[in-house]
Amino acid sequence: MIVSAKAIIRRNDTVLFARNPREEWELPGGQPEPGESLEYAVRREVQEECGWQIAQVTYHGSASFEVIPGRYVMLVFYVCEQDPQDLTPLVTSNEHSTFAWIDVGGVRPDDLPVCYWDAVTRA
Repeated sequence: MIVSAKAIIRRNDTVLFARNPREEWELPGGQPEPGESLEYAVRREVQEECGWQIAQVTYHGSASFEVIPGRYVMLVFYVCEQDPQDLTPLVTSNEHSTFAWIDVGGVRPDDLPVCYWDAVTRA
């Protein structure tokens, strides 16, 4: 099973989500490289995908997710805080078409998988 470290980055009552090629919202993050810890992977992935440095990483739980029929990924969630010294604007990566701050106090968008919603609403 593939493992993917995912960043929960909050701004008030919103969480940062990225639009993937399957046209779904997902949390920034990705797979660790060989020899890399999940904590380091989530920091590196946020830097690559968003252009941001992360100051704090706190384990938040995990969930198995069926990405496509028959293909599962173990998502490991981390609550992350952007380094307050880093004033870099959010940049779009080649992995995502756009980013959005989604209100987690509202209704889950249809194109946002339940496993991500469950993770962020308990954060």
